[in-house]
Amino acid sequence: MTALVFAGSNSIWALEQPVFGASGPELLTFYGDLSTRIVIGGTLALLSVATFVVFASALRGILVELEGDEILANVAFGGTLLGVAAGTGAETVNMAAALRAGDGELTVPLAQALFDTSYVLGFNAAGIGIGLLALATSVVALRSGTLIPRWLAVVGILLGMTLLTPISVYTLPPAFIFLLALGLSLLRGSGMQVPDARTSSS
Repeated sequence: MTALVFAGSNSIWALEQPVFGASGPELLTFYGDLSTRIVIGGTLALLSVATFVVFASALRGILVELEGDEILANVAFGGTLLGVAAGTGAETVNMAAALRAGDGELTVPLAQALFDTSYVLGFNAAGIGIGLLALATSVVALRSGTLIPRWLAVVGILLGMTLLTPISVYTLPPAFIFLLALGLSLLRGSGMQVPDARTSSS
C-alpha cells in the first residue's frame, strides 16, 4: 500500500519531469507550470514515507524470527532508514523549488541546484537504501524458504545489486513493484510461517 501511495503521489508530476541535465529555462518552466502538483504530490509522498517506516519495523521483527539473528534484519531496517532519509530530502528539496516558483522567486541557478540535488537524493542515494533492504530481505527469504517466492527473492537480489550502482536511476521504479509484492506477502501472513527446526532436520 505504501509503495502504491508513494508511486501514485509522484506520478502526479514526475511523468513531466525533465531529464537530468536539463537547461535552466526548462527547469523554470517545469517548476512554474507544475508548482501546485509538485507540492501536493510531495506532501502525499511524505505521508507514505511515515507508513514505510512502520512497515520496515514489522518486517525487521519477521526477519529476526526467520533468520535467528539480527544482522540481516538490521541491514534491511538500516537500509530502509537510509532510503527514507534520502527520499524525504528529495521530496522536500523538490517542494522547495516548487514553492519558490509559485511565489515567482525561483531563479535559474537555484532551479538547477535544487533539481540536481533532489534528483541525486531521490535516485542514487535512496537507491542504496532500498537496495540494502531488497538484498537483506531476499537473502533471508532464500535461506528460510518463506516470506516471498524463491523466484521473487532472486529478482530482489538482482534488483538490490543494481540499486547500489549508478543505474539505480533505471531500476528504482521496478524496486517499488518488488516492495509491493513483499508487502502483499506479509499481509497474507506467509512471512510469519517460520520453518519448524524439527521438521527441517528430519
